[in-house]
Amino acid sequence: MPKFKLPPRLPFKKLGLAGLGLIGGSLAKAFMPFGGLEISVFDNNPETVRDAKRIKRLARVTNDPDEFLSWPLDLAYLCLPVKRNIEMVERMGRAGVPYPVTDSGSTKGPITEAALTAGLNFCGGHPIAGKEVAGFKHSTADLIRGCLFLLTPDERFGPRQKELLGRLKHLHELLECRIRLVSPTRHDEIYGLISHLPYVTASALAGTALEKGAPDILSWVGTGFRDTTRVGASPPLKWVEVAMENSQNLSQYIGDLIAVLDKLRIVIAQKNEAELTKILTEISAFRRLLAKD
Repeated sequence: MPKFKLPPRLPFKKLGLAGLGLIGGSLAKAFMPFGGLEISVFDNNPETVRDAKRIKRLARVTNDPDEFLSWPLDLAYLCLPVKRNIEMVERMGRAGVPYPVTDSGSTKGPITEAALTAGLNFCGGHPIAGKEVAGFKHSTADLIRGCLFLLTPDERFGPRQKELLGRLKHLHELLECRIRLVSPTRHDEIYGLISHLPYVTASALAGTALEKGAPDILSWVGTGFRDTTRVGASPPLKWVEVAMENSQNLSQYIGDLIAVLDKLRIVIAQKNEAELTKILTEISAFRRLLAKD
């Protein structure tokens, strides 16, 4: 007899997505095959709202945040830029929404504090996925499927967050995501170093080329410059908000980077071949560990 694959048992039935950009749109597309899941969306971009209204799989589409908050959801998933996610959390607190809330933002400390103040049942999330482009038109289900996915519980929310954490874990495991748990504070420390600092570094490198060699210098570049500066082409507004929300960690790491660059500058200026080789060999060995994963 043929084997039939049963539909997954869903931890939520009525999902509300706020923000249909690259991440929110990709999450929506990844969840669409789950027939028992009602998906409703909010976005304030007129073009995105128009395109979303053409998708029959979406139960509701609005550009009105208050209408979004009034829907009978059993999970609100905030996928707006980090500052607007926090504003939405504050609005939810004032409205007294009864359902649990999560988000997909790149910083976790500030929104966790806002959710605590607002009295929400909240657990943050962060899909480690992205592109140097933005918007719903660039979103794909495959961007989310199988990615590393972070959940950032905070014990101050009490027992109800533990139940929410389990349901969020289940939801993203349905997308074959690899789940890891980390505190909001530790999340911002880690990703300030390995995500937010690389953006600043790529932008600084591209900015140096802009100041020293623009505009014709780009006609000379190869794959090294392209690869190293790729994230520097990302929409700046997103990264400005991330930098402001994680400013303490990021400013510290920028200082650490300057110290490493200054060490390299000194040994290069001194033509100290042995010391330069030693420094770069240690760095190279560390970087090659990543390739072994």
